[in-house]
Amino acid sequence: MIGVEAQKGHRFTAVRGHDPFVFLWFRGMNVGGPVRAAEARAVKGAAARRDTRDFQRTPLPDPGGAFLLRAVCDPYAVGATGTGPLILHWNGTLWEKEPLPAFDPALSGAMLTGVAGRVAVGGALDRLTGAETPLLLCRDDTGWVEEKAPGTGFPYVLTGVHGDWAAGHGFPGTVLLHRGLGGWTHLQTPGRPARLLAVASLGRHVWAGGERDREGLLLSFDGRSWKEHRTRTGPVTALAIRNGRPWAAAGRTLLEWTGRRWARHTAPLDVNALSTTASGALCAAGAGALGVHDGRRWDLRALPGTWLGADPVWLVGSA
Repeated sequence: MIGVEAQKGHRFTAVRGHDPFVFLWFRGMNVGGPVRAAEARAVKGAAARRDTRDFQRTPLPDPGGAFLLRAVCDPYAVGATGTGPLILHWNGTLWEKEPLPAFDPALSGAMLTGVAGRVAVGGALDRLTGAETPLLLCRDDTGWVEEKAPGTGFPYVLTGVHGDWAAGHGFPGTVLLHRGLGGWTHLQTPGRPARLLAVASLGRHVWAGGERDREGLLLSFDGRSWKEHRTRTGPVTALAIRNGRPWAAAGRTLLEWTGRRWARHTAPLDVNALSTTASGALCAAGAGALGVHDGRRWDLRALPGTWLGADPVWLVGSA
């Protein structure tokens, strides 16, 4: 059974919701999720699909016991069950559970927290060494295979992936990976170590968000050099690209890059996930609600569930 416990630890992604930070424990590994303690004892994943007017809940397969969906990139959604990582595939009609490779039996609390294209990332705890371990899966023509994550000189987990970039955190360094012709490599970034929780890229530009000493932080790369931006907010937990510009979410604060500075906006809910629509609207999802901004005003809609991941088509999280 999955229990819930308030914790100040720093494993996996802490996401802000309508309640204080609460952590789901999958076999000892804490993963962020703003769920109510009373609801967390029987967590079931949830998915909602955008139609012409709104989002509609879609049935999910039963993987056996409690489970959670953490991220989505059509046609894949990722998360975990009480026994290990979970990947679902949308076949155009319904969700199906994907076969996964056998993982090291010493790993505990393994969860996937990010997916982009045919790459899924996450982390686990090695019970033998007591160290956090990254998970990096890629899908080829035969199915999902586990790739060896690059060494950093310290234990770490991965929290998000977008394009050829993956972000995460460990101690005592910042974790940002890039995939080139030779595979994935760990890059050096400026400043003191930070916990990165989200990443987004557009062309040669990349943005990574997270926190340092509990204060929000954004890193940006223009193809030549890195810049660091202190947000004066809580942790940055979500990023999205809207009309060629990055947006970042930290609770109810939204930050929009204008080309010169990060402009501040206020969302009508505590934001866990950001996405954009084909028409350019910004969608902000949280606990029990979805906000859609058309460029002029917010339209706040009730949507039961705790929504943790979003793309232009889907929302995923827990029921």
